[in-house]
Amino acid sequence: MSTLHLDKILNPASLVVVGASAREESPGYKVTRNLLQGSYKGTLFLVNPRYKTILDASCYRTIASLPDVPDLAIIITPVRLVKHTLRQCARKGIQVALVMSGAQDNAALQTYAKRLGIRLMGPCCAGLIRPHIGLNATYSQNRIEKGSLAIVSQSASLGAAMLDWAETSGVGFSALLSSGDEIDISLSDLLDLLADDWQTKAVIVYVDRVKSSRSMLSALSATARLKPVVLMSSAQERVRYCDALTRTGEVYSSESVFQAALSRAGVVRIRTFHNLFAAARTLATGIRVKGNRLAIVSNASAPAMIALDRMNLKQFQTPLLDKQTRGILDKKLKGRFTGSNPIVIRKPSRLADYYTRTIETLQGLDDIDAILVIFVPDWRNDPKAIAESLKQLLPSKKPLLACWMGDASVHESRDLLALAGIPSFRTPEGSIDGFDFLNRYFVSQQLLLQLPNPASRSTRSSLGPARALINTELKAGARVLGPVKTRTLLEYLDIPVLQTLRAESLSEALEKAATIGYPVAMKLVSPNISYKASVIETQLDIATPEAVATAWHAIEARLLERRPEAHFRGVQLEPMYAPKNSRFLALSVTRDPTFGPAISIGVGGDLTALVSQRAVQLPPLNRYLIDDLLKCREVQVHMGAFRHSEAVNQRPVGRVLRQLSELVCELPDVFSVDINPLVVSEDGAMAMDVQVVLERNQNRKRYSHLAIHPYPWQWVRHVNLKNNTPVQLRPIRPEDAESIRTLVRDMSPESRYFRFMHALNELSPRMVAQFTKLDYDRQMAFVATDRADKVAGACRYMISNDRLGGEFAISISEDWKGYGLASALMRLMIEHARAQGLQNLHGDVLRSNSPMQALMRSLGFTSKRNPDEPEVVIFEYQLDEPTEHS
Repeated sequence: MSTLHLDKILNPASLVVVGASAREESPGYKVTRNLLQGSYKGTLFLVNPRYKTILDASCYRTIASLPDVPDLAIIITPVRLVKHTLRQCARKGIQVALVMSGAQDNAALQTYAKRLGIRLMGPCCAGLIRPHIGLNATYSQNRIEKGSLAIVSQSASLGAAMLDWAETSGVGFSALLSSGDEIDISLSDLLDLLADDWQTKAVIVYVDRVKSSRSMLSALSATARLKPVVLMSSAQERVRYCDALTRTGEVYSSESVFQAALSRAGVVRIRTFHNLFAAARTLATGIRVKGNRLAIVSNASAPAMIALDRMNLKQFQTPLLDKQTRGILDKKLKGRFTGSNPIVIRKPSRLADYYTRTIETLQGLDDIDAILVIFVPDWRNDPKAIAESLKQLLPSKKPLLACWMGDASVHESRDLLALAGIPSFRTPEGSIDGFDFLNRYFVSQQLLLQLPNPASRSTRSSLGPARALINTELKAGARVLGPVKTRTLLEYLDIPVLQTLRAESLSEALEKAATIGYPVAMKLVSPNISYKASVIETQLDIATPEAVATAWHAIEARLLERRPEAHFRGVQLEPMYAPKNSRFLALSVTRDPTFGPAISIGVGGDLTALVSQRAVQLPPLNRYLIDDLLKCREVQVHMGAFRHSEAVNQRPVGRVLRQLSELVCELPDVFSVDINPLVVSEDGAMAMDVQVVLERNQNRKRYSHLAIHPYPWQWVRHVNLKNNTPVQLRPIRPEDAESIRTLVRDMSPESRYFRFMHALNELSPRMVAQFTKLDYDRQMAFVATDRADKVAGACRYMISNDRLGGEFAISISEDWKGYGLASALMRLMIEHARAQGLQNLHGDVLRSNSPMQALMRSLGFTSKRNPDEPEVVIFEYQLDEPTEHS
């Protein structure tokens, strides 16, 4: 992924339409008409050898005859001429082309464009809209207003439908981009572009396919860290699937995995057009909540109760007012209200004043996250006056939402509220949906901030022996681990598993059965038939000598009846573990076709078929993500107290989930794991029945099988600088934001100029977010911290589009210069880039920055002149040629 030259898509100073036409029904005519009628602010060139003018605009015969080099080429030629047109664009020096035509062979066109050095958007691209510069290069005749919402869509038809819907909804846009077939410029690239666009306050995404889960989630996460992202998707790829090797034959749906992936990326998912725009506009206001506890204030009871019903449906909280708060309201409103939340005001003549007094009281409550004000028009009150009373409360201690019911009489009032930054809705149900958007955005942003380690710092797992066991089984051609190997694997991962006793003779079975205090299941052991091919099992309520002997002979007889050629080698005795006040849970690791490994939890045992709802999360997991999994309603009900049974402690389940996460992250050849049941009681958690399926992971790069890259804990280093000054070098984390801001603010003006090559006093919030919130896949940043965990220096590099090289930068605190910190950070960055398989690192250094140039040369970097900027020197390090400096 790269945004190289892509600024010319959003803000082209000039463009050329190749295939412009005067024929009214042709695609070339529609695009040309829209560009001319939209008053495009840049320079527009038209190319078609058949015309001298089109709609009174000059038309050139060829691209070569253009008087200047356009920033962007829009190609609407017949399919057979697309490659020829691209060649002409390359010869002219055009670097970006938007292909609205189709292609004879996408793969061939991709190779050809890459050879020409042209960035390609499409083919089959629906076009480009940029209202702020009057650019409408689409077939649509809809009236398109300026706004702060951007749309990026994989579907041309859905993009057109969004425009049509938006025109009647009064929605304005900052940009509309169609990714087409994505043979070069992908939807992920366009998201990166919009993340840095200052005109865009929120991004709407339509997705109907995911080609690369890692790059898609990476781009969504990077954008969502800076501005709200609302996504709508089709269900075409959210297919149901199963693994034929699993013994249960259980069918999974990737829909839940897709939703979990979006939540981890900080994205709010919407399923209808109406909610799509409503969510985007609500989030674009900048209003934020920190929970789902809502107070409702209304001048009528019916709409308040409708809102309350909607709250209950979404399982939100409507905290009741305590006695003290009700007393305060009673004094302020002189008893003219009913209810304890919702609050219904019964004083029409002083409604604006009573609204204000109520809201001011509610703003001081700790158990409320937001306040919804509902107004039903009546002849005694001016809607604008009521709206002005809300506006006067800004800035508010609690987020305010408004529901001005009706239309004609309250239209101006809603506009007034919107301009003030208060989200306004037409119906109580829509208001609660708006609150739902805000709450889901808050939850997704919390999930986005989670950067778990792939393994717990206090892990007791034995990963070496576990890998050896898996490799041995795969080399032997095994796909499903046998019961003994399965238990051994789980023991290596420190997951409690029920011990199985094996007996090869009746006397041995009697002796071992006597040590079991539970009922027992006896299963055959036969060396010359598959364990799964013919399982013969007998369950004993009590493992008495008589029962064990009877079961032994019965299993032996049934085996010989089925397979006379088989020879009997004994049985396995599996205790049927069922402690007092226990619960059965089902834990699974499944391999989603798009997003890879996913971990799920649900109700287990005999209830699995009845309670199919499961909570799903993508690994790696940490405590926050595990707690989020355990909040699943079905799990909460199952683990809670009922009748005469006490609630069961969930902590042992959380520990097993953490170990499963470690297994998933560190053992990529484990395709799936199914634990059902996991018995949970006051004694802890015990895996009873476990199925493990293996499949060789072909990509051996570490963590490549995961959709979300873990926090790279293995790159933490402890070093001593000059004078034995200790520092920790580690990958950057989001919580380093304030330290990074302080680091730059405290640098001398000269140092800041050397680092950023322009005058800069302080990092903006957006720049801080870009520096500190990484996905560790497309870029890496390291910080050096002192004993107080204060950042003393930082370095970073971004991987180029071809993933062969990276561009670096480094900053050091004034107080830490001269200690060798810059050298230590650079060496770690070089080590990491080499481990990532990059071929080179490069960076720009000002000629006046002598200390930095000296550091580069001491590390083995070579220098060359920058032909475009004489005051800048380019330093480069070849990673495929290790030197003594590395």
